[in-house]
Amino acid sequence: MKEIYKNLYQFTLYIPNMDFTIHQYLYKSNPSILFAAGTVQQININMAEIKNILGERKLKYIFVSHMESDEAGGVFLLKNEFPDVNIICGQLSARELFGFGYDGKILPMNNDEYLNDGELKLKFINYPSEVHLQNGLICFEENSGILYTSDLMLKFGNGEGKIINSNWHDEIKNVCDNRIPVERAKILSESLSKINPKFIAVGHGFCVKL
Repeated sequence: MKEIYKNLYQFTLYIPNMDFTIHQYLYKSNPSILFAAGTVQQININMAEIKNILGERKLKYIFVSHMESDEAGGVFLLKNEFPDVNIICGQLSARELFGFGYDGKILPMNNDEYLNDGELKLKFINYPSEVHLQNGLICFEENSGILYTSDLMLKFGNGEGKIINSNWHDEIKNVCDNRIPVERAKILSESLSKINPKFIAVGHGFCVKL
């Protein structure tokens, strides 16, 4: 675990044979939010540290970008520990979670919608994620400038605790030119151009300071 940005704690699982990192992040705001539930393996390793960082606080929100094991695998274990937690996710994931037996609170969100609560001002942006390029979400916390991008800006390599410097224009151009189908790239580029993040918390690879 590392405090990689102001009140943002990064938990990382590195897979050497793939040269690939899987990150989840706890933002110790009031209320607190966990970006990515992580895999079952991650939560079994990290649960005690998550509770230690939170102290007397409860975890109120978990953001699930899309339905893959690294994003949603640990929601059931987290709900056992924090029974009143709210899962924030897209409409597709909201339907899928019930199909996997999740019976907790779900807050389905759409593109350009906001969730305001205490220190949190969360904006949600559609992007074509797994599986089959159906829409998932990324999440921008406007008060801190933290953008959680899930799989959108992934890189290979051991990114544990590592930060690179870049600028937002280049990051938008790179992802829209190389990772997004042409017919969706313009829409995503326009959506990303409307925000001004200070820090990109990636799901995989190296975080970015802007």
